[in-house]
This record gives sequence, C-alpha cells and structure tokens, in this order.
Amino acid sequence: MYPNEARIIHTTKEHKIQAIVAMVVTFAIMIAAFWGTYYYFNKRVKIGDTNFDPTLMNAKIKPQGNTLTGILIPDAADENAHKLLAIQLINIANANLKNDDSVAYAVNTNTEVMNVPTGGIRYYIKNGNEFFNADYFYVPQGGIASAFAKAASPEYTNYGYRIYYNLDLNIGYEQKAKELSFERTRKGYLVFGVDWSDLYFENKIEDIPAEFSTSEKPYRYYNYDWTEESLLSANVTYNAQDGYYEIIAHIDCDNEDAIKDGLKVLKEGAGDKDAVYTSITETVQIWDNGRYKQFNTYDEWHSPHIHGMRISADSANDYKTTFYYDDYSLNIANYQYSTEFIKYVKSK
Repeated sequence: MYPNEARIIHTTKEHKIQAIVAMVVTFAIMIAAFWGTYYYFNKRVKIGDTNFDPTLMNAKIKPQGNTLTGILIPDAADENAHKLLAIQLINIANANLKNDDSVAYAVNTNTEVMNVPTGGIRYYIKNGNEFFNADYFYVPQGGIASAFAKAASPEYTNYGYRIYYNLDLNIGYEQKAKELSFERTRKGYLVFGVDWSDLYFENKIEDIPAEFSTSEKPYRYYNYDWTEESLLSANVTYNAQDGYYEIIAHIDCDNEDAIKDGLKVLKEGAGDKDAVYTSITETVQIWDNGRYKQFNTYDEWHSPHIHGMRISADSANDYKTTFYYDDYSLNIANYQYSTEFIKYVKSK
C-alpha cells in the first residue's frame, strides 16, 4: 500500500455502528433530494393564464383628489404632535381606501418557515362594483429544506387563494387551493400555476366585503391600530417635489388591543399559540390628497416551538405594498385566473 493511499479501517464494533448509521443517513438524504427534485419537475402544477404583466402597472400615477389642507409638519422635538399627525393621516388614507371606487395594490411578502425563505405576492383590485383578490404564497428554494418547510405548514407556505365579489349582483366566492407552482419570466416577474380543482375550502361570501364603502364593517389597511397608546414613536415628513407624506412608526408589541389581528395571523402561520412579536416598524407614504402610495411593514417575531416542535425560531415578515391607480392595474381581467373565476362565480 502506498504511503498516501486513503484507507478506512474499522477496528471496533462502535466504529462499525457509526459507519452503518452514516450510510443510512446519507441514503435518507439522497432519497429526500430525489423526491424533492422529482416532485418539483414532475408534479408541479402547470402554469396557466399568463397574460398578466405586472411591469405594465404604473405606481407613478397619482390618483385624483383635492390636496389636503391644514397639514403642518410639527417641530422635530414634539414627539406627541408627530404621533397625532401620523394618526390623522393614516385615518384619512384608510377612509379614502374604503370610499374610493377604484384602487389596486400589490403586496410582496418575504418571511421564513423552518429557516427557509418563503415569499408571497398578493393583488387586490376594487373597480366600481367589483372586487378581486389573488394571493400566491410559495417556497422559492428547491431541495430537502424546502420539502420539510412545506410539510411543516403546507396551508401557509404553498397555496393559491382568490376571491371575487360583485356588489351589484350581490354574489361572491372565495377559494384556497392546495398546490401552487411558479416560474420567473424573462422580464423578472413571477407567473403561477394553481390547481383550483384541489381546494382547502370554497366559501360563498354572504356579507359585503369590508373594502366597499357600503359595508358596515370597520376597515383599515393592515393589521395594527394606530393610537397614541399603541405608537411607541412616529415621525412625519413631507416630500414637496413628489407630493406625498412619509411616516415611520414603531408599534408597541405589548399593546394587545393594537396588534391582536396581526398576532392571530402570526400564531396561525407559525403553528404556535405562544408566538409573539418582538418589534414592528411601519413605513407609510401617503399622497398629499390623502390616498395611499406605499405601505411597508417589517415585523420581527419569536416562536418558542414553531409548528408544535421543540424548536424555537426567530424570524421577520417584510411586507411591501404598492398602490396603483392606472388603467392597467384597475382592469381585473388582466390578472391571472380572474376571468374564468368570475364566470364561475356568476354561474353559481
């Protein structure tokens, strides 16, 4: 045997057991990798209805509306005055979002499940008497880690959701599908494949959605209440060149009344009733006519035993919302899986 030749010598029973265990683990990993690859390339849902092109959505178009009057930026040292102005502006924007007939917005979400980055894209469109929402959530990475993440929380990590409501006809349905696939186009945006025949649920919408002005349900954008008590701090500035206000607000994670709606969603997604927020920061841009321009939320959270396992997790949700008022964005027919769903709902 040459001096530098590699060799493995098992001199004890313990070494032999270790070798067998290593071989079993390696074999299991190979099977998991093969299964993940096979599933991705052979079981993924076919992409359909791909005419939608989000690069045609124009966020630079300012909606119509009279410029707000009597808005004065407080002195930088007056923290409470900044809080009060932030609350005033957010209440105006929420009221306009509910009362305006035509508005669309897209939400890009980024979070983690089992330390695996996951993403989501949501589209909301209200145009006249119609409301449509499409929600796609996916695990971007392939392989073993992604397979485990999907298995740990399939209903929250890989699904398609859609809702349509027609106010004039007083009809609406929602569906949540179990399987979703995606691919990135040459322009860089994602298109999706959803199997709408395999559902977690389908429900008839009995009440008018809160997004309509005729609904009696309270409505605000996103999950947290802004009050003097719930805001740890807020700072308001005005961009005179482009005509919008920007608010940076920090929410008190210990104010249960303010965060209860978001906390409910967090606990469900983490599969842990003890999951908590550790910090919440919201950066909001509002046109100076009181309409939303952007709404970005970054919240950090902790789960002592995520998805029922004895594994703690620290992660963050990064939600970036852009509002649109252009003709392309307001046309519900442009969005994936909208036209055939509208026909289905109207046939019920």
